[in-house]
Amino acid sequence: MNCPNDRYVNDGEICQAVAANLARIGVKVNLQAESKVTYFPKILRRDTSFYMLGWTPGTYDAHNALSNLMATPTDKGQGTFNLGAYSNAKLDELTQKIQGETDQAKRNAMIAEAFKLHADDIGHIPLHQQALAWAMKKNVSLVQLADNFMPFKYISVKPGP
Repeated sequence: MNCPNDRYVNDGEICQAVAANLARIGVKVNLQAESKVTYFPKILRRDTSFYMLGWTPGTYDAHNALSNLMATPTDKGQGTFNLGAYSNAKLDELTQKIQGETDQAKRNAMIAEAFKLHADDIGHIPLHQQALAWAMKKNVSLVQLADNFMPFKYISVKPGP
C-alpha cells in the first residue's frame, strides 16, 4: 500500500490502521508511507496496486468524479486518477454522454446509472472520509454549507471588544 505521510490529515496513521485491520483478516500489506514529493509521481505512473488518494471535485458536478476517477484511463486525459485502471465500457459511454447532455432529468438518470454500475462492479473501495473540524467565535458568524466550502460572502466578522 502506497501512502503519503505529509499530504492529508493523519495520512500515515490512517494507512497504518488500514494495514493493521487488513492483517486481522489475513491480508498482508506492505505499507510504504513516503513524502508527497515521491509518492504522487509514483502513483501517477501507476506504480502501485493499493494506494490512498483524496479527491475534491473542482466543480459541483458528478462528471468530475466520473471522468477523473472512474472512467477508463486514456491518453486524452480521461481517467487520469483512476490509478487502479478500473474499466467499464458502459460507464465510459455514459460519462461521454453526460458531458454533453443538457436535459437535466436525462442527465441525472445517466449519472445515477453510471454510479450504480461503478458501485455494482466495486470499482473502488473507499476506506476513509476525512472529517473537517470547525470552530466558532462570538464575533464571527457564517452559513456553513453542506459541501464544506466556505465562501467569504457568507462570513461576517464583527469588531471584538
